[in-house]
Amino acid sequence: MDIRNQSGNKVENGDIVGGNKHITNIVSSGKKTKLAHLFERLKSEFDQNNRISQVSDELEKYSIPRDVIGLEQKLSDAGKQDKILNAAWLKEQYFKKLTKFQFFEPAQEIHAFLLGLVLTKFNNIIYPMINENASDVEIGKQISEQIIDPIVKLIQEEGCDDVMGLSPTDIDGMIYFLTGQCHIKWVKS
Repeated sequence: MDIRNQSGNKVENGDIVGGNKHITNIVSSGKKTKLAHLFERLKSEFDQNNRISQVSDELEKYSIPRDVIGLEQKLSDAGKQDKILNAAWLKEQYFKKLTKFQFFEPAQEIHAFLLGLVLTKFNNIIYPMINENASDVEIGKQISEQIIDPIVKLIQEEGCDDVMGLSPTDIDGMIYFLTGQCHIKWVKS
């Protein structure tokens, strides 16, 4: 048995250690991520009402419908009639936020990046589940865990000063916005 007695020791600065002392220093580089930088630019441009007149090609590719079926018909075709009212509301709430900020260049980049992330995650994670006849409960759980929560966490953890106030509801609305624009399918292939 290894017994160490340190009674009577005095220290003015520092530590008295009876064994090993491990110190872990976490040093931040102070370097902002691209997303944090975009949110910072957006806040500045929004505060100065520094608008542009055109929508970028990157954002426009998500905003222009690929066909004319629409959200309600897409969900109905997939047997998801119970989702139509909520999905239409979520889509509309997101669309309002998109249009409010669409003429600020950094906002266009943020929305294009996030819509691309939502689309990629949906196509690679959720759509295969739809093709495998996963339950609506499991699909909803995976949408939350694999799409909504990570994106909200990404915005929060990167210290983004989010003047748009993007919420989990907005990220969910992106899914239905993309569905309405025919980028996301809910019907098995």
